[in-house]
Amino acid sequence: MKKQFLMICCALGGMISAQQSTLIINNYSSYDYHGQLMATPLGTCYPMVSIGYPAVPEQLIVPALSDYKLPFYADGASNGITTFLVQTSGANPAVPRVPGHVTLSSTGVISTNTNWRHTKFQMYFAGTNTPVSSGGTSVPETYFNANLGDGTNSCFSGPSYISTLYGDAEWFTISSGGTQYTYIQIF
Repeated sequence: MKKQFLMICCALGGMISAQQSTLIINNYSSYDYHGQLMATPLGTCYPMVSIGYPAVPEQLIVPALSDYKLPFYADGASNGITTFLVQTSGANPAVPRVPGHVTLSSTGVISTNTNWRHTKFQMYFAGTNTPVSSGGTSVPETYFNANLGDGTNSCFSGPSYISTLYGDAEWFTISSGGTQYTYIQIF
């Protein structure tokens, strides 16, 4: 009986720790980060969790010289996210879900099967809606924007590090004490 109890506890512990990583965005730059974020399983596209609608992005904004932390999808409401879009397959449209939806709880089926994988972002001059660009030249505009990610998903391409005239950005994941942390750092 003790062995069975121990096995059940270990299985439940594994399920609880299988939820998505804590997302941390450190914006060390003098520009505001405006970005969409996507979470998927390792190596596949679905289910996919994103912040925002594809046509009219509901972007996460991290002001200049600040940071943002999202431990779980369920914490989204207290961290400025009103809606996640959840798409279970390419044939199904994305469905809006509030952060408190049962599938987005820390042990929910979506949470336990996805992790942060990608961001599409654009940097803006602090406190404005003006994108960072070279501006006013006859040369094509150079912006501080990119696709950035962990490189494990074929649905979204993007390196884990970019460098522009205006700054650099990197994506990496570390584990500590049984918790996984996904970092986006902008310099």
